[in-house]
Amino acid sequence: MMNVLLIGAGAVGTYFCGRLAQGGAKVAVVARGDYEVVKERGYHIRSVAGDFDFHPAAVLKDSADYQETPDYVIAATKVLPELDLVGMLRPVIRSPKTVIVLIQNGIDIEKTVRAAFPDNELLSTIAYIGVLRPARGEVLHQGSGNLKTGVYPSGISESAKRLAAAFGAGGVKCELCEDIRFVRWYKLLWNLPFNPVSVLAGRVDTRTMTDRAELEKLCWSLMLETIAVANACGVALSEKDARSQMEYTREFPAYKTSMLQDFEAGRELEVEAILGNAVRLAHQNNVPVPKMEACYALLKSVNLHRS
Repeated sequence: MMNVLLIGAGAVGTYFCGRLAQGGAKVAVVARGDYEVVKERGYHIRSVAGDFDFHPAAVLKDSADYQETPDYVIAATKVLPELDLVGMLRPVIRSPKTVIVLIQNGIDIEKTVRAAFPDNELLSTIAYIGVLRPARGEVLHQGSGNLKTGVYPSGISESAKRLAAAFGAGGVKCELCEDIRFVRWYKLLWNLPFNPVSVLAGRVDTRTMTDRAELEKLCWSLMLETIAVANACGVALSEKDARSQMEYTREFPAYKTSMLQDFEAGRELEVEAILGNAVRLAHQNNVPVPKMEACYALLKSVNLHRS
């Protein structure tokens, strides 16, 4: 049986690890905020793919409390400057055979973990899902629900194939990707416009951003800037990719982005992973990104005044 530990039991991590458990994996979770509720009754997941309950094999307050040697550690935390993911991982990375899986937003997010655990395989993973956490111990899955994963910085391994098969057994499509770097930039092509604009435009959902001409035009401009930075970094994003992302968003059910969900819940926003890293890469490559810089400055101010 596959042993899995989830660090970062938010809506995304809980949903996907719940599906892993459905497929036969033994899944333990570090559930700080939901600990008492989840310890007592597990998670109830309402899903467009079918409702289910997820009862983890162990519910922990801290990763250091995990007593086994995991086959996979799935980190689905937010990417925030003050969050010490390496410190959370260190107590449970007891063997070079443990595979670290990052299900997180943004670009350039893997380097710190790679440097801390050079002997462990690292799978960079991107989630495509509409999901939120309406209450403690509850997850609402509204749309999509697929993963793409690959070895960082590139390649496909036997461990990646085994994990994809385990997700498949739980009903989740997990696509194996040779070039996970391109896939990360492709996801950023969606995240970078729609997450910031959803907050800055007055707490609007994806339907509003694609129905209002001014907002769609702004999102399109941010997409073009993202493509320019990606191209300067050697990643072959194109306007065709941007059009595909825009059409995907128009067809998706009206959805509050993860950044908007964080904003409404009073949580810190993932500004650096989604915007800051892209702006810094733009500066390093002398790529003008005025709209990206404006969104970055505004959201940094939002974070500062809410902290």
